[in-house]
Amino acid sequence: MDLLILSPPVANFGQASSGISVLTAFLRERGWSVRQWDLAIDAFHHFHAPEHLARCRAAVEERGCDERVSALAARAVDRIDWAKNALRVPGVERDHGAMREAFETVSEAGVLLTAAAFGRYEHSFRHFSVDGAFRDFDGMLAALSDPERNPYVDYFREHVLGRIEAEGPRAIGVSLTYFSQVIPGFTLLRMLRERLPNTPLIMGGAYLTAVEDDVPRIRQDVVPVDAIVLHDGEEALDRWLGEVLEGRSVARLSNVLVPAPRGFAPAGSERGGRVDLDTLPVPMWTPDGLELDRYLVPRYPIPLPLSRGCYWGKCNYCNISAQASSTYRTRSVELAVQDMRALVEQTGSNWFDFPVDSLRPKELAALASGILEAGLVVEWGAEVLLDAGFKDDVLELMARSGCRCLRFGMESASRRVLDAMNKPNRPAESERILTTCKREGIQTAVMCIAGYPSETQGELWETFDYLVDHRDVIDFVTIHQYSLVPGSAMAADPAAHGLVRLPQEAVLWSSMPFMNTNAVGMRPEDLPRVIAAMREGLKEHYADIDEMWTVAIGGWMTFPACCGERQAPNPRGADPG
Repeated sequence: MDLLILSPPVANFGQASSGISVLTAFLRERGWSVRQWDLAIDAFHHFHAPEHLARCRAAVEERGCDERVSALAARAVDRIDWAKNALRVPGVERDHGAMREAFETVSEAGVLLTAAAFGRYEHSFRHFSVDGAFRDFDGMLAALSDPERNPYVDYFREHVLGRIEAEGPRAIGVSLTYFSQVIPGFTLLRMLRERLPNTPLIMGGAYLTAVEDDVPRIRQDVVPVDAIVLHDGEEALDRWLGEVLEGRSVARLSNVLVPAPRGFAPAGSERGGRVDLDTLPVPMWTPDGLELDRYLVPRYPIPLPLSRGCYWGKCNYCNISAQASSTYRTRSVELAVQDMRALVEQTGSNWFDFPVDSLRPKELAALASGILEAGLVVEWGAEVLLDAGFKDDVLELMARSGCRCLRFGMESASRRVLDAMNKPNRPAESERILTTCKREGIQTAVMCIAGYPSETQGELWETFDYLVDHRDVIDFVTIHQYSLVPGSAMAADPAAHGLVRLPQEAVLWSSMPFMNTNAVGMRPEDLPRVIAAMREGLKEHYADIDEMWTVAIGGWMTFPACCGERQAPNPRGADPG
């Protein structure tokens, strides 16, 4: 085996990251022997097994705990297998009560895992952190090697390192998609360097790209890797493998950083290597190496990434375009349809959840036509903008092709706030799009941002009123607090938006501390209370708001909840029940 690509804990127990599968398919076509391993799902089942939870329960009760914690621990141990099995039962996607009950049990298991750590770390199905680990690289180094503060030290030693060594890969890559994977991923890389000192190690992934300004400062004693890949990884990884495994002479390595005296530095052109999605193999995503029946979904939703970047690219609070490091790109309809047909045959699943930043309405219309012309029977969902191009006939065509769910970045219902954000959507046009979606049986999820720096409380409650007034055409709502993120236009020029950057007292952190000087804006410290009040008020109208199955990583169960039997049309004004 030339390369083993790993996705470390803690990630999504309903779906493997698409990144490792795209890389695996691409590199195999280039002639490399590659295998992928989603360690995240293995680790989830290990830590959420009745036996492990029983040990945690014993430790908590031996140390002394109140009756509430004792009862929660007992439920978690007794019901965890039921909960995991319940989420795999076909039809659960239409039984929101069953999903809620199962997620409550999995969440209680996380409370027990954290309680058993006695303050040393926090651990759940979607989160892992060690207190003080991100304060500086000294704190991170301490967390990476201390089994008392980091349970992944023992987990990797007992369940992972031996298997990797036995397989004998010539090189190993680790991909970090989520914040929760950083400490486990770095821990694994340090242990691999100690166990396999002569094996080249490389890491990359979307999370590192999101914090790329901090990446060159990573100390080599913290993460002793031979290279780091940012942005598009296909060509970079192919060239790097040729260099380290076959001794090829490579003039430059775009998107690759290598060890330098004070951390890491670009190996060649710092940015570039923008892959043409039509050069990727068919299918561009492969399930080979994944055990799809281990994921907690009634049917595996295939994450087929048909675009990169955002075609709008103007929202000043967002760093998606910066992360993509390129102009917007899509895969051709012909190849996308070939991918879908091949993957249905390989996996037996006809669910496709496109993990994209955005797709133009005209491109989704073309894809819908391609699906229908090919006679494919699939169900699919995507994250999109509230773009006026979603005309009624386009949405009707998408619904006929199997579109079941669209997730919209609505952000606000205030025209002034949308203008300040540089968002393209307009409340009246959004109403038409949402109404048509509902009429055609496409369920809708809207994501809102609370606390945009110049937003007043009145404007935020304008969004609240919009959500209440349009509850008959909106199925799912999530509310996120505004954060200043690296790579955004607001981070590049905070003063232009009334912000003052404060000193960053953390490393590899995906948000920046700030002070809001806008006279009418809300203070960041007040927002949690305001958002809590909004969510409480919306519960009357959106029973699933804040439920873990809708707000867990990516709200991943939202898409399955829209599949199965097609939703009956719900004309405007009808009681949604």
